[in-house]
Amino acid sequence: MQVDVRLFAHYREAAGTGRLKLELPEGSTVTDARRALEAAHPGLDLSGGMAAVNEELVPPDAPLRDGDEVAFLPPVSGGEEAVRTGLTEEALEPLLGELVSWATAPAYGAIVTFIGTTRTPNKGREVRHLTYEAYPEMAEKVLERIAREMHERWTLGRVALVHRLGRVGPAEASIVIVVSAPHRPEAFEAARYAIERVKLILPVWKKEHLEDGEVWVEGGATDEYRL
Repeated sequence: MQVDVRLFAHYREAAGTGRLKLELPEGSTVTDARRALEAAHPGLDLSGGMAAVNEELVPPDAPLRDGDEVAFLPPVSGGEEAVRTGLTEEALEPLLGELVSWATAPAYGAIVTFIGTTRTPNKGREVRHLTYEAYPEMAEKVLERIAREMHERWTLGRVALVHRLGRVGPAEASIVIVVSAPHRPEAFEAARYAIERVKLILPVWKKEHLEDGEVWVEGGATDEYRL
């Protein structure tokens, strides 16, 4: 039997086409179609996504019939498989390798990481350490929002945004951003966008503890939300 296959976003780019016809034995399932596609296109990894048959979401063992349209859908923006966000008082450095491994997949030819660290001196003054304070319930939602915005603007694979809270010493990481994408321009642009948005709208505040005092470091609110 023959089915029509549709692919989207980075699935489409990995296969080199968004539409194709697939010959399968009678009695095949969605999983059989997935395996046949991945075998025919070595750079294509459909794990973590979803499938729709004739525009209805179906489980992997759903049977196929001749003439069906089978669409393979990448994880949607903000989906569990495509996004990891969070706040933590634990050191971020041990987490970096895990996030890079999680973001890595055959379909993604580029993985960009950004690590923001405590700088000293800053403006000529020695910084002993930083303290980060957050409105945590809101901050979690804002991190997820930024990740969704990234997926809406670029064709990406997986996005991780994790911010440190509490005391952070010199050269220690305060934020880790990991972005995977089929191609490097999108990965670089999305990572740059993420840190700029974090600095602008994330409700996390930084206090510098100096040799001669301490000071809250403030930026500026966006015109849209300024009081």
